[in-house]
Amino acid sequence: MLGRALSMALLLCLIAPPQATATQLHSAVVPAGPAIEPTQDALRWLWERSRLRLGIVERHDPPFDLLGTGQTYEGITADYASLVAARLRMQVEVQVFATQDEAFAALRDARIDLVGSVTARQAQDAGLRLSHPYAEDRPMLMAARSAGAPGPGHEPGMRLAMVEGYRSLEQVLAGYPLAQIQWHASPFSAMAALVLGQADVYIGDEHKGRYLLGRSQLFGGEAVGRADLDSQAIGFAMLDSTGPLATLVDEALASIGEPQHEQIRRRWSPLAMAAYDPAALQLSTSEQRWISDNPVVKVVLDEQLLPLSYRDAKAGLQGLSLDILQLISQRTGLRFEVQASGTIEQMIEWVRQGRAQVIAGLPYSPQRARELSFSRAYLSAARVLVTREDASGPASLVGLEGHRLGVILGSAVPDLLAQRYPRIRLQAYGGALEALHAVARGQVSAAVLTYDDARPMIARWYPGRVKIAASVSLPPAHFALATARGEQALQGILNKALLSLAPQETDALVRRWRNPLIVGDGVWSRYRGKILGGFAAALGLLLLALVWIRYLRRLQREAARARREAEAANQAKTGFLTTMSHEIRTPLHALLGMLELAQRKAGQGVLDRMAIEVATDAARGLLELIGDILDVSRIEAGRLQLAPQRVVLGEQVASVVQLFEAQARAKGLVLELDMCGAQACEVMLDPLRFKQILSNVLSNAIKFTGDGHVRVDLQARAQGARLSVELAVEDTGIGIAADELAALGQLFRQASNQRQSPRHSAGLGLAISRSLCQMMGGHLRLDSVLGQGTRVCIHLELPLLTAQEAREEPAVPTPMTHFARLRVLVVDDYPANRLLLAQQLDYLGHQARVAEDGTQALRLWLKEHFDVVISDCNMPRLGGHALARAIREHERRSERPRCRVIGLTASALADERNRCRAAGMDSCLFKPLGLQDLERVLTACRPPSQENACGQSILDMGHLMRLVGKDQAALNALLSDLRSSNRSDLKCLQALKSQPQALAQLAHRVKGAARIVRASALVELCERLERTCTEPSPAPEQLSADVRALRAAMQQLDRQLKRHAATGGMAMASYHPEQQQHQQHHQYGTDDAGRAITPAARMGEDR
Repeated sequence: MLGRALSMALLLCLIAPPQATATQLHSAVVPAGPAIEPTQDALRWLWERSRLRLGIVERHDPPFDLLGTGQTYEGITADYASLVAARLRMQVEVQVFATQDEAFAALRDARIDLVGSVTARQAQDAGLRLSHPYAEDRPMLMAARSAGAPGPGHEPGMRLAMVEGYRSLEQVLAGYPLAQIQWHASPFSAMAALVLGQADVYIGDEHKGRYLLGRSQLFGGEAVGRADLDSQAIGFAMLDSTGPLATLVDEALASIGEPQHEQIRRRWSPLAMAAYDPAALQLSTSEQRWISDNPVVKVVLDEQLLPLSYRDAKAGLQGLSLDILQLISQRTGLRFEVQASGTIEQMIEWVRQGRAQVIAGLPYSPQRARELSFSRAYLSAARVLVTREDASGPASLVGLEGHRLGVILGSAVPDLLAQRYPRIRLQAYGGALEALHAVARGQVSAAVLTYDDARPMIARWYPGRVKIAASVSLPPAHFALATARGEQALQGILNKALLSLAPQETDALVRRWRNPLIVGDGVWSRYRGKILGGFAAALGLLLLALVWIRYLRRLQREAARARREAEAANQAKTGFLTTMSHEIRTPLHALLGMLELAQRKAGQGVLDRMAIEVATDAARGLLELIGDILDVSRIEAGRLQLAPQRVVLGEQVASVVQLFEAQARAKGLVLELDMCGAQACEVMLDPLRFKQILSNVLSNAIKFTGDGHVRVDLQARAQGARLSVELAVEDTGIGIAADELAALGQLFRQASNQRQSPRHSAGLGLAISRSLCQMMGGHLRLDSVLGQGTRVCIHLELPLLTAQEAREEPAVPTPMTHFARLRVLVVDDYPANRLLLAQQLDYLGHQARVAEDGTQALRLWLKEHFDVVISDCNMPRLGGHALARAIREHERRSERPRCRVIGLTASALADERNRCRAAGMDSCLFKPLGLQDLERVLTACRPPSQENACGQSILDMGHLMRLVGKDQAALNALLSDLRSSNRSDLKCLQALKSQPQALAQLAHRVKGAARIVRASALVELCERLERTCTEPSPAPEQLSADVRALRAAMQQLDRQLKRHAATGGMAMASYHPEQQQHQQHHQYGTDDAGRAITPAARMGEDR
């Protein structure tokens, strides 16, 4: 009775119609051993349940679950399910679920009987029963070979790659609390991330890890030890309430013998070398008939899809797909006629048109499965991201949002990316090579390809230009054979042939074609053009090598010369510093020595005036030396700028010669001046620098001439809009040797035959003069004969100007006006400077208070009233600039009247005045400060006394008489217009007394008229009002005070104009030009460092 029931159940299973679209379980393991003897209840249950419904998860997870294109289900779990079904005399029905949770839900709903490949922890968490285990999950650590032997994974920041769902996050963090966990969709992407450097270690099941390592040598990974995670059993998940099934499954698994366990392990070990004897294919009658009718099958493939298919040197097709077709041909007797095509779409079109029956090496995708039937996959590959080698952009899908990404048209990647990364702009291409070309040309930022495609194609087409940047956490790509949907017989033949291949056979083929040493046959054919081009380039380079060697030798000679010049420059710098030290110490010696003598004699009650005078001269000489050095540094740095003005050339030369007449007479020399040509023309010239040049040359001529004469000859000739000037200074002195003339213009160089003391000269004047001539667009030439004299010629080309009818003359000095005593705050951190400035102020009749730094000065200024603050610019704690800003801020906030702030500095920087102005200072003085400069600045700071306001004339009548050419009628008319304009401005001043902008414009207009009549006091008051009005927030008290002072001065001018109008012609009679002779000064200018340029200062320059 029992045998009859079992036979009937088996018959029903065999005649059950298979579902064409269902996934078919395949196992090559042959059942062995006796069948189990079920109980009566179990037998009744088996009679009612003839099918064993097995639920699996839709994933490709070798060696347990190999689903590939979804046509067949293979693997360790499939083999054990097949053995259990054979023990129970049942047929396995495979149902595929998207996730494990969906499979568990179907198990609870009794839609399936078992769920395969479940660990003990997963079954426990789901509340299910785990069957007798058929495998054990032993976690293993793997690392890339290039990384060496990593640590156990407990290092901080260790990047750990795992497959989603393998272990829970809590389990992993318990063993590796410091690791950074990376989840991947499959073991393929996780292993690729490991080799590409995205992860440091990979943790996975030992069976899966060794399978991938053995099958995929391209990954370059290796096992490095056991992971710190518990091992757990692997079996089938079941329900306890499903009757006797759980007991039957456990008994069936327990009855499997060790030989069958070993057979399964060896079958799914890619490195197992056991001999395999393939059995004959069990083809159906229709399939055999189809082979007879169609002995030749047309196959189309991509000829640029390494390593699956490519052309070798003889234009023959090679690759993994061709080897697979050869194995199928051996098993079926079919003969394949292979054709090559360009793109995937073109190959699919050929199948539609009947030009081809099979597409080899086509990646599976649900979209393509709608019109094609796919066989079992024979290659699975991880998906990777390919970018340019020099790309600095993102190397992950997250970073590619907003960028263009290349994908393969019709693959599963576009749909997956559109769901997960909707902001990535996808660009579809017909094939992998086309997408790779787009990346190399910069048409897309990156492309998603498979690891197996990308690696050999990059090595062949774009080595060093394109790289595999990262692994992409997407399901792997499955390459298979595809046919038209209606070719069921052909599809069945191909599937049976592929399933007949042992895993070791396909593994061996995969390892061969994934070997990085195998790029393809026919290297000479592929690289022939490049090799020949390389030889041609080598010949060209060989010819260029000689030129390059000669060029290098010339560079070596130039480098040696540059090295010698650098050494010479270094020696010159050392010599310069030595000379400078010597030149500075010499006047310091005289200065300190004489001051010491004067100090000791003063202790004895004796005033040594001569010692003081000598010390003063030495100090001035030292100042001149420092000034010359500053001139040299500015010239060499290109920071010395000329300030051309409208001048009469002849007057400039005559004034310099006049200054040296006394020195020439003292030595008994005749000083002559000859001027010829257009010397009276007006030109644009920097008078200060021109006089400096002529002073240097003329002082040298007088110094080195013992008797005879010194002649200055000026020849000027107009040439269009320019004036050609030849200025020569000739003397009858000692002369210079011819071999010393060339080097005489260098710094600190003097003639060796000078009998005068070299202490009178530092050897800088001639070098400065020559540089200044060059800056003016001319040159200086030196001719000399030893013992006969020297001739210095200066040639300049100057812009010629048209003559003006009335040219302003220098103002005639007026007698000193009586001023009130000022309260001055002196701020300096150097005690000697504070004492000196306080005594200078006391000598000038002013009251001085001193402060050691800006902080103390600000406290004094806040407590007391000061007319003027004189502050050193550079001080500790609070410097002069900060003090000025603080004073201006207090004046603005408290509406305090504006105080004059004057900066005092030893800095020689050209922009120091601008810095002082920017800080709020009214002017800037330079150290050393003399009484004359101090008095000049303080005179502009203090207000006139009542006596001056009431009785002193502010008009320069002598200047007005010169303007009108002593014409009384013209003078009266000028005074009348001036009085009318002054009265109109007075009315505007009264109306605009509270409008700063309008007052500033009015003060500017009044200042222009005051400059014409040389009313200097009125000009100063206008400028003071302009400064007050242009401040950001002028104080009302200060503004009112400035307006009152200007109004008083304008009223005084009106009274004086009224008196002149009443006297009429008396004004002309009262003018005596001889009483207002221009006082001759022994100073004709100052340079950028504040030095006075005098004849004494230019005595003893370099010859």
